[in-house]
Amino acid sequence: MGEMLFIELAKVFESLEKTTKRLEMTSILADFFKKTDASQVRKIVYLLQGRVAPAYKGLDIGMGEKLVEQAIAKATGYKQSEVEKAYLKKGDLGLVAEEMVSAKKQKSLISQDLTINHVFENFYKIASATGSGSQDLKVKLLTELLNNAKPLEARYIVRIPLDRLSLGIGDPTVLDALSVKEAGDKSLREVLEKAYNVCCDLGLVAETLYTKGVKGLEEIKMTPGVPVMPALCERLPSAQDIIKKLGKCAAEPKFDGFRMQAHKDGDKVWLFSRRQENMTNMFPEVVEAVRKQVKLEKAILDGEAIGYDEKTGEYLPFQKTMQRKRKYGIEEMLKENPLRLFVFDIIHDGKEVAGKPFKQRRKILEKAIAEGETIRLTDQIITDDAKELQEFFEDCISRGLEGIVAKDLNAPYTAGARKFAWIKLKRSYKGELSDTVDVVIVGYYYGKGARAKFGFGGFLAAVYDDDTGEFKTITRVGSGFTEEQMKELREMLEKIKVKEKPKNVDSLIKPDEWVTPKYVAEVMADEITKSPLHTCGRRKDEGYALRFPRMIGLKFDRAPEEATTVKEIIEMYKQQKRIKIGEEKAKQVNDLEQ
Repeated sequence: MGEMLFIELAKVFESLEKTTKRLEMTSILADFFKKTDASQVRKIVYLLQGRVAPAYKGLDIGMGEKLVEQAIAKATGYKQSEVEKAYLKKGDLGLVAEEMVSAKKQKSLISQDLTINHVFENFYKIASATGSGSQDLKVKLLTELLNNAKPLEARYIVRIPLDRLSLGIGDPTVLDALSVKEAGDKSLREVLEKAYNVCCDLGLVAETLYTKGVKGLEEIKMTPGVPVMPALCERLPSAQDIIKKLGKCAAEPKFDGFRMQAHKDGDKVWLFSRRQENMTNMFPEVVEAVRKQVKLEKAILDGEAIGYDEKTGEYLPFQKTMQRKRKYGIEEMLKENPLRLFVFDIIHDGKEVAGKPFKQRRKILEKAIAEGETIRLTDQIITDDAKELQEFFEDCISRGLEGIVAKDLNAPYTAGARKFAWIKLKRSYKGELSDTVDVVIVGYYYGKGARAKFGFGGFLAAVYDDDTGEFKTITRVGSGFTEEQMKELREMLEKIKVKEKPKNVDSLIKPDEWVTPKYVAEVMADEITKSPLHTCGRRKDEGYALRFPRMIGLKFDRAPEEATTVKEIIEMYKQQKRIKIGEEKAKQVNDLEQ
């Protein structure tokens, strides 16, 4: 098979853009994958994700709007001011490029058909360009693509470096399509997902399927230096429910920091976020501690990093801890706000140990960590007594922690999966919603009165439906912001606003401005109620909503697909209802006794 032309992929992008149905998207992709050659599939999958390498490689194609406008002007003969004017009118530089390429003021002397390889190589060079002269090089490489692009190709060639592909497909849809390519084998879908959770590289997973089949996928193993999708927690409302579900279990504190995976291979150390972002350069004290305190030659550890005040011995709140996550001014912040890494699991100790029961992994972990200031093992109790579990929970809360995580002693580490192997208990429910919800911002409002000067009055929030891959609205958040946060939110959201409702958002409400689902906010509310206005879990004209929501803070370490799910909201609603009924019964008994 010869080199595939980029126009073929552009047509697929266009078909995906025209539909909101996940099954239809899967079918479009599956048909395309059937025509795709093994030598090209990896690059195609990366381009579908809007990148040139897996996230952990840190190769970002990103270009600012002004640079992209320059490239469009150079390739088409229009002035940059004309490109800007058209952009103001259309609100989409991709559509501007498409229109201007089809009505070029200057024709290229030599024009060639763009291949997928050519487009990919140019984007790879754009992502790799650094230092002086890198901006000019990026503009030159993008201009060269637009010189040769057909109008439809130009639309997507411009949207990729702006991170505005907005096809509405997530990684699960790509995995579905790859499994459909092989006659919709359900067991293959599970093998594909397992391989992806272990290597966090969708391009590699696709290429392995094409070249080595199922056997090759099963041979993809955890490797130090390559992040693993973190295991996730389920939630239950009480210590009694946890003991009923797990029996004898381990319980550990739940820290309000950010997830950190520490990898070691000899002297080499890597630190990854829960979104597989390489954070190694941000935390030199943790890197040093991994070298000194981890006794193993090779290791992958899972933990939570949290800011720590050495004077008072207290943990810092999440927002303060997050100030450490920066690319500049690292040394100053290190002095002001040192981190502690509390490790709670080990999944590689020279060989993969994720499949071993948790109690065995804990023993391996205890032997692997030497005494020291920066890396600490989480405290742990083992119990089958609900009263003891409740006391441990209350002790953690009194120390300013979020709650506890109870763990099944016999369960393996399930990368990327939310299972009842780990169950979190956060703050007592008391018949209302005292747990927080992670929501995705899908739109914002300008604000009235005193807020008008910030141009921000609140946001429309959604939760993730993992069955459909859509974001379903659950509330409008209008309180909990400081003036500083209002300014920050307005600036952040203005950069990602879009003219039309994003196709992966399901909403009956129209905010003042729509935005691409990108940012996750932690929200506290009084309770979950039924509402005709929202689409979360909607049945018979009624969905679920949050009552009296207020923002706690932004969660920059979460991907939008990692927000609270519709299923979790429905489960939380049932738990809340059950507790209210229990409280009413207790009150009736109390009244009778009196």
